[in-house]
Amino acid sequence: MASSQALATSPQRAAEAPEATVSRPPATIGTFRSRLPHHLQSHLDSGREWVQKRAAAPFPSPFPTATALDQLLLGGLPQGQLVELIGRRSSGRFSTLLSSLATATGAGEAAALVDLGDAFDPQLAVTAGVDLERLLWARPEHLKQTLISAEVLLAGGFTLVVVDLGDPPVPGGRGVEASWLRLAKAAQSHQAALLVSSPYRVSGTAAAGVVKADHGRALWSGETPGPRLLVGLSSRLTLQKMRRHQGNRTAALCLHPPAALTYGTTTASIGGGARS
Repeated sequence: MASSQALATSPQRAAEAPEATVSRPPATIGTFRSRLPHHLQSHLDSGREWVQKRAAAPFPSPFPTATALDQLLLGGLPQGQLVELIGRRSSGRFSTLLSSLATATGAGEAAALVDLGDAFDPQLAVTAGVDLERLLWARPEHLKQTLISAEVLLAGGFTLVVVDLGDPPVPGGRGVEASWLRLAKAAQSHQAALLVSSPYRVSGTAAAGVVKADHGRALWSGETPGPRLLVGLSSRLTLQKMRRHQGNRTAALCLHPPAALTYGTTTASIGGGARS
């Protein structure tokens, strides 16, 4: 009796039982890669593969500037990254910019200046050592044009691209951070050194390094009482942020006439304080 009842109910239980599911192996990067066209397969990497490729890739040598930036950044501007130099007027910011351009063009490299601040003086630049034959000078009218111009120049094969935003207020404001990230990505893609000179922070997280130039202090000759002569300016550069480097480093920036009126000579010391 029990067996017949069990036989009677077994078909009903079998009908109520869920259908067996076929287990499928989890999708992998290799699976997705195999479905792509052949010319796109090499562009798809897993996170582990990307980290391995990045670690194996040679780190490009920094681009020297012949300024105190070389001391702070351990050799110069990192190629393929955006470095932001901030500071008020008379802080040595523009002098550092000119010296970087003079070093690049003097070494036979092609450099570009995107001059939103309209502070570039060709005659002064020649005195500073800039080779105008190797310098492209762009003069945009607002920040949007500046970002577009810089991106085009990075793609054009320039070794060094300098963006000078001038004195505050910057025409067009600080811009959208996504635009700065796009610009930093362009510098990385073309392995160019990108220096952004601004009176205040504008690039947000796009900047791989941030250097602040403190307000310059006048250096006078002679003793009081009596007339004294201006013999130079003393400023200080502070490394506030740098990927792969330790921040909060300082370097002295000393400008002496007639170099104080052009690009200046720099002496640097690393440590808690700055000394000329």
